[in-house]
Amino acid sequence: MARILNGAAMAIGGVGIFFGFYFLSAAPGTSIAIVTVTTVGLVGILAFVRHVVFFRSDAERLGWQTDRPDWMFEVGFANLAFGLMGFWAGLGSLDAKLCGVVLAGYCLYLFQAAMLHLYRYLTDERRSPARLWRSVVLTLAYVGMMAFFAVRALAA
Repeated sequence: MARILNGAAMAIGGVGIFFGFYFLSAAPGTSIAIVTVTTVGLVGILAFVRHVVFFRSDAERLGWQTDRPDWMFEVGFANLAFGLMGFWAGLGSLDAKLCGVVLAGYCLYLFQAAMLHLYRYLTDERRSPARLWRSVVLTLAYVGMMAFFAVRALAA
């Protein structure tokens, strides 16, 4: 189930970024709100569900099985906090600067997660190319695109 939720989150984030670029020149405020709601709001809430409700399959997906999933719950709660802030900023306030701050915060959070996955990849005895591409390269590309919108929002 964690793989399905992760795939859904990646698809939703990708669609949000596509529409963000699509509307950027004609309606920058709408563009930034779409990116905030999708890449932070929906993705954050799906990550919460994946990390907390389906923590066993998510730990297996990550290769980090544990008898004490407290850290997964903590990560899930952080994702939920960002996800709710993404909805509030993108739908509730429609304030570009608030969206920019929320986007920048989630970018920093995901950047750190990508660096952790890179460290794990480099120090693991069994280096998984899937982990490198999915958890590092794709995450960094996602962070870069979100950062673009965060900077645009904060510069508005």
